[in-house]
Amino acid sequence: MIRRHAAAFAASLAALPLLAAPAQADIGENPFRTVSDLAGDGFTPFAVSGAGNASFGMMREAEMYLCFIADRLDTQSRRQAVLLAEIGGDNPDPMVPNIPVLCILTQ
Repeated sequence: MIRRHAAAFAASLAALPLLAAPAQADIGENPFRTVSDLAGDGFTPFAVSGAGNASFGMMREAEMYLCFIADRLDTQSRRQAVLLAEIGGDNPDPMVPNIPVLCILTQ
């Protein structure tokens, strides 16, 4: 009985590469989307555990996007300067650059 289960398990493991191969060959391309566009289309956020270095994901039914921060050093520096001035009591103009988040469709 144990041998039969072991043989079935080994056969299922051997079949895994065959199942993965077609999925890898069928990878398509899609334009990235902004997180605000996805939220406007009814997508909701979900947590990821660092999958592909994503910050979080957005999901609607079977569609899933992984979302990444696409920030630049100059905008980070500008935000930091405004926040440090605020903490220091200088009461700066509160306008700061938004943090761009781009989302990529998963398959």
